[in-house]
Amino acid sequence: MPTGSVLINNSKKTAFKGYITAPAKGVYPGILLLHQEYGLDAAIRSQAEILAALGHIVFVPNLFWREMPDCELNPLNEDDLKKSKDLISNYNLDDGFSDITVCLKWLRETPQCNGLTATIGYGFSSNISYMAGNWLDIESSVCFGLHSLDINKLSNEIIRRPMMVHVNEFVSNNSNKIKNDIFNDIKNISNINCFFYNDCNINFARLGDDSYNEKEAYIANNRTYGHLRNSFKKPYNT
Repeated sequence: MPTGSVLINNSKKTAFKGYITAPAKGVYPGILLLHQEYGLDAAIRSQAEILAALGHIVFVPNLFWREMPDCELNPLNEDDLKKSKDLISNYNLDDGFSDITVCLKWLRETPQCNGLTATIGYGFSSNISYMAGNWLDIESSVCFGLHSLDINKLSNEIIRRPMMVHVNEFVSNNSNKIKNDIFNDIKNISNINCFFYNDCNINFARLGDDSYNEKEAYIANNRTYGHLRNSFKKPYNT
């Protein structure tokens, strides 16, 4: 499958764009990769290519397609930075969850996918990945920077398939409270493996970001790759 853009339809038959990449030949597990606040930019595409090189078919949907059909923002541009904040503040999680349900169905039915899928979400989209891991029949889920989420209202008492959560500890005097709040929310939910990263901001794993922390991003990414490998070896339907 060549790398490039595709259009798929949501439940209302409205076409929206996504980025697809995979190894040249073969059938592989699928990963629905959910972007940060800057849309389908170079940072998320580079992560998609790494995951493809590790043996996955990867689809990155444009989560902002309703407001911005071709969303690729530059965090170093003041206007784009303001636009990204507006997009997040106006984002509807229910619409996002509906979109990824359609995307996962599309990904599973793609000939190069073996039917096994997982989600990875960054920043605001980590909330959507959490919801997918909680409610959908996927093999696993990963959340980078889970925050601003009332987990108790959105959770069952058990996540059916393994979930990995990477939590940045904000560089502030409030970091211990943030860590404790998230830990208290998820400590009684089975099947979640949570890791905390000291002195890291929300985009610590985002290549090229001012908050990028190469050492901690390397650790988090390798934990994620191992988590995906193990999950795909023990699929939910077996």
